Order: sequence, then C-alpha cells, then structure tokens
Amino acid sequence: MPPISVLADYLLSVARSLSGAAEGLRIGFNKEGTVATRQHLLRLATDLIDYVARPEDKLMVWLPVLAHLTAIRLFIKWGAFEKIPTAEGTSTSFRELAAELKADRALIARVGRVLVANGTLARAGDDRITHTVFSKTLATETPIWAMAQVGFDNGLTSFSAMPKYFEQHGIDNEPNDRFQTILSFAEGAMGSTAWAINHSSPERLKVIMLAMASIDEYLPALGSYDLGWVVREGGRLPEQTLVVDVGAGGGQTLKKILKATPGLDPMRCVLEDLPEVVAVVEGQKDAELVGVKMVGMDFFKEQPIKGALVYYMRRCLHDYSDDECLAMLKPTVAAMSNDSRLLVVEMPVGTQPTRLQASMDLMMMAISGKERTMDEYRELLGKAGLVVIEAVPNTVGGTVIECAVDNRAR
Repeated sequence: MPPISVLADYLLSVARSLSGAAEGLRIGFNKEGTVATRQHLLRLATDLIDYVARPEDKLMVWLPVLAHLTAIRLFIKWGAFEKIPTAEGTSTSFRELAAELKADRALIARVGRVLVANGTLARAGDDRITHTVFSKTLATETPIWAMAQVGFDNGLTSFSAMPKYFEQHGIDNEPNDRFQTILSFAEGAMGSTAWAINHSSPERLKVIMLAMASIDEYLPALGSYDLGWVVREGGRLPEQTLVVDVGAGGGQTLKKILKATPGLDPMRCVLEDLPEVVAVVEGQKDAELVGVKMVGMDFFKEQPIKGALVYYMRRCLHDYSDDECLAMLKPTVAAMSNDSRLLVVEMPVGTQPTRLQASMDLMMMAISGKERTMDEYRELLGKAGLVVIEAVPNTVGGTVIECAVDNRAR
C-alpha cells in the first residue's frame, strides 16, 4: 500500500472522477456513452482495489472470484437458480431448494453461501435466500446465463490447462493451429477445432450462439460508422447483394445493422455461417430476419456470394492465427469486386490494453486466436490483398475497419 499522503491524493482523484461521472449521468448520455461511463466506473473500482491492496491482499481478492464463478456454474448446471421463486417478496430455504433438486442439503447450502457472500443471491433470514437482479438473469436462458457457462467451460477450463499444455508443447511458439488448441487439449479432443467442440451437441451450440449476444454493447455492430452509403449505392444497382454477414452466428448483429440502416432491404442481405448454425437460425423463424437469405458455408472455402457491396466480419479474425486469418480472408477477397468493401469489426488493443482486452487475448490464445493492434490488423489485411480505407472507433473499444481490394495485389 502506498504512503498515506499518496493514498489520500489518489482517493481524492477517484472522488473527482466519480463526481464527473455522476454529473454526466444527470445530463444524460446516449446508450454508447452510458456503457462507456459504466466501464469507466468499473475500472475505477478495480484500480482502487489494486492501489490499496498489499501483495497478500491480492490473492485474497482473486480466490473468492474463482469460487464465485464455480458456484454460479454449478447452480446453472443443477438448475438451481430456476427453482428459486422470482416473485417479489418470496424466498426459499436451502433445505427446500435441496429437496427440489433431490440433492444433499449441506452441499446446496455450502455452494449457495458462496453466491450469497458475493451478492449473486440475497439472504432473506436464517437459512433462506432470495433472488437478486443478477441471479434472475441466470434463472432463464439469457445471454448472461449463456456467457457464464462459456466463460467457465471454455475460459477457466482452458486457463487451468495452460500449465500442462505448455509443459507438453513447449513455449518456443505461441499456439497457432486451430486443430491443436489449448481448449481441445483441455477437453481431451486434440484434432478438433474450437467450433467442432462448441457445436458438439445441440445444447452446447445453443449456449455458444446465445452467449455471443452478451458482448453486443461492448462491440456495437456499427457504432458511429454510417452504412447509409450502401442504401444509396444499392439504388443504382438493384440486383447487387448489399450486405453479407460472414460468420453471422444467430443473426443478432445483422438485425442491428438492419435496424440502424433505414432503407436497407433485408431481401438483399445474406446471413452466412456453418450449415449447422444456419439450420438453427432458420428453425428460429426470427421475424426480424424475414427476407434475409440464409447460406451455409465455411469461410475457409469459396465465398458463394460474389460481388456484394459489403462483406461484414465481426469478431472473426481474433479467433485465428495470422496464417489462418489469411486463409480465411482470401476466399472473400477473391469474391469482392472493385466497388466491394470488407468491414472488419474488432477491438484493437493499444500499447496499454485494458484488463478486458488482455483477458480476451488470453482466452483467444486458448483457441489459437489472438487480439491485435491496429497496426497488426493493417499488416494482416494488407497481406490478404486489402487496403484499409478508414478505421472508425467507438467509445467502448470497438473499431469498424473499412477495407477495399488492393488492385496492385491482383
């Protein structure tokens, strides 16, 4: 811990930051501004812990976080959150909850107390618990419910396997083979890609697709990038496909693009992903995707839609190594015409990445992907035969990178 006078000065600076944030909230922000302010407040809180904690304190802060995440995963796995009544003023006891789950009362109480101690559940008297706002999101199939599972099953499982993985595979090269990932090592499925693992059962596929929706506000589909030019250009060429969402997942991003771009005809838009993902989306019969063409494809193979005005890739490149990104980009570049644009949406890291960016990079390492700086993206895209026209950042860390074909490379 720093000297008292230094700590006092730091606390005063935090107080000023909090005061500024409070005034901003009174004035009112748009959604993106509110998200940025909330992220700023979260950084202040975590920085404060780091600043005042001694080395031994840090471990005492981290260990409860691991226990908390584990307890959340167990209650989701057991279906325990959904057994707790959600009506205002209602509660249940650990004994009643254990009976509902046909489980041992002491086991449920011990795991449940971790959730109470960390504020996920609330105490409602001796041996009784009730929902919080957060725990209610874990009681039904929400994006947060899904991300809690993916974060544990893919993230923590891979993190805990890293020491043994590197012991066996060495540290002379960063992981760069999508068939030999830390996740597949942890799952005992070497030779399988992360996507083969995540799509290995209908339940796991459903969870991974739903989890992707939880990052939307951290990485807006377009942010301040204006796609209105596509509508204007499309009026001149009525037969041209306007937007192809490559690796679109459940279509949540394409829906946001359609909503943010008045006049964009869904019948001139295409949703592309692996066939099993497209089959799920088609089965959902989403009213917001009526008219959108659904195409099953593998973006390492030929791009089936030629000469579209916009090809859109959101959070795709960070899943892969440089060589695999080039193999993935080349089929799309080959399909582009001179007036086509590729929009790459990522969260470029700076020289001092945030906690979230650095953590995401480690998670991407688990599937042989990586986060990159803006310069690294320019270099990678250049090697694929593209030139960056502009990069449009938003206030919460994401950037839309607009690219065109570099005819000098053709």
